Amino acid sequence: MKYFEKYLADQKNLDEIDISVHCDIQIFDWLMKYVHAQNPILDVKNSVSILISSDFLQISLLVQRSIDFISSHLQEILMLPIDMNCMNAGLVKKLASIVDLEVLENVADRKDKLRSKLYMKRLEVMFEDGSNTLKRCVLCSQLFTKD
Repeated sequence: MKYFEKYLADQKNLDEIDISVHCDIQIFDWLMKYVHAQNPILDVKNSVSILISSDFLQISLLVQRSIDFISSHLQEILMLPIDMNCMNAGLVKKLASIVDLEVLENVADRKDKLRSKLYMKRLEVMFEDGSNTLKRCVLCSQLFTKD
C-alpha cells in the first residue's frame, strides 16, 4: 500500500505507528487479506467500496482489478442501493475508458447514479485524441466521429 510509504520511511519510529481506520471494517479486513495474498473474493456488493479504498490506499493493481470487475458487472452493480457519488473523477474516467459503448448504451440506470458520468468521461477520453472531431449528419442530425 503506497499510502503508508511516507509513514514507514522513518525506520526509528516503527514501533509507534498508530493507524485509524475510517471505513467499513469488513472492507479493511478484505484489503488486509488481499495484501497478505489470501485472494479474497471481489463481488458485486463490495466492488465499489474496494475500488474506492484501494484508490485511496494507492494499490494500483487492485484499482485496475476492481475497475475491470465493475465494468463487466455494471448492470448488477447499478441495481444495488450504492451511492456512486463517492467515485472520484479519475476512477469514473478509468471505468468509462474500458466500458464497452454498447453496454453503456443498454445499461439501465433508473436513478442515473453513474451512466451520464460515464458518458461524459467517455467523451473526454475520445476527444483527448486530437484526431477525433465531432460531426453531425445533415440527414438525421445524429452526432458521430469520423472513426
